[in-house]
Amino acid sequence: MVAEKNTRMMRAGLFIFMLAVCGCATPTSQPPFAVQALGGKSLWIPSARNSTDGDLRLQSTNPLRSLGEIAGKISPDYRPTVTDLLRAFIKLEMEQRKVQARFPEEHDARLSVLPLGNEAAARIAREGGLDGSLLLSEIRRWEADTAGLLRLWVEFKLVRIADSALLWERRVQKVLPAGRSGNPAEMHSDAVREVVKELF
Repeated sequence: MVAEKNTRMMRAGLFIFMLAVCGCATPTSQPPFAVQALGGKSLWIPSARNSTDGDLRLQSTNPLRSLGEIAGKISPDYRPTVTDLLRAFIKLEMEQRKVQARFPEEHDARLSVLPLGNEAAARIAREGGLDGSLLLSEIRRWEADTAGLLRLWVEFKLVRIADSALLWERRVQKVLPAGRSGNPAEMHSDAVREVVKELF
């Protein structure tokens, strides 16, 4: 009876140990962006898809403009969005790595936003006369909570235009503290920099 009880306790302990090991296992690291996968061709960066509930428009730091918005005299469209910042920072980072990074609407205004599916995005890019690769991105979560934390989830895919092949993908999920300045625009800008850093 005692031996049976000891055996059961050993099995339970082993089971708990296995759960702890599996639960604490380090997730598979994602490969960094490989510039060589571009083959020396252009990288086209369409606007990121915003799949959150908000419009991700940055708050104005100009109190007069804010009052103008409240009074309905100024449209809030003049304010940049997180998606604008994201692709601007990505383009800058790529150019520092000697990549020919461009926005699709520079070639054709109809190509500023592309679908997320590899096949559909590559087909539309081919029909629009683009060559090289697409860096597709989707913001799945981007929200500040009452504790002063910014929770974000952004996904990226590198797709070759010629054959719709998926060359690379990356998911960035982070929880970041709000900036010390208390400026929301600065907080979001810092968060975008952190996301872009994660790609490389």
